Amino acid sequence: MDEKYTPYNHKGTKIDGVEPKHRGTPATKRGLSNQQICIITAIQRFTHTIARTLNYGKPSSLDLLRFGECLESKFFVMLDGSNSYNELLESKNCTKKVLISHESYDKFNHLNTVNSFHKLIEERLQKYKGVASKYINRYNALFIMQRETQGMDNTEKLQYVLLRLKNIHKITRLKDLKNEWLFA
Repeated sequence: MDEKYTPYNHKGTKIDGVEPKHRGTPATKRGLSNQQICIITAIQRFTHTIARTLNYGKPSSLDLLRFGECLESKFFVMLDGSNSYNELLESKNCTKKVLISHESYDKFNHLNTVNSFHKLIEERLQKYKGVASKYINRYNALFIMQRETQGMDNTEKLQYVLLRLKNIHKITRLKDLKNEWLFA
């Protein structure tokens, strides 16, 4: 598990009193702040991926507990040393291993899987020339599908998408999507 931070972006929306930023303009505040969107990710090595955006800046224990609703109990979790995860891991009865630096990595214990997913997110956001932050969870779902279908031919990808769509039971109208708040 790890976090990926991306600058807040209100692309396509004019906000009174807020100057528009041009692409590539850095945030005015250094480090983690409310100008950064936090994408929390959890990846099983060869199977399932979860990526959700719940807040701005560093995630709190409460944010991670909300994220933990997607996780199952009794997993072995590797993370980078953030204390925010402790309450979540205790509530799920998970075993954790903290990997602070690359010196603590070995052949099996590393964060390279989640870091490669973060690189995929970064590359896609650059390709799309940024996306509005209110839509970031939709893009997270797209990034997950892209990761999970890597190496598949088009027929396998189609079967994968159809299987995923078959499991969706909620019907949503387009006008409802425009009004849906995605950070809740």
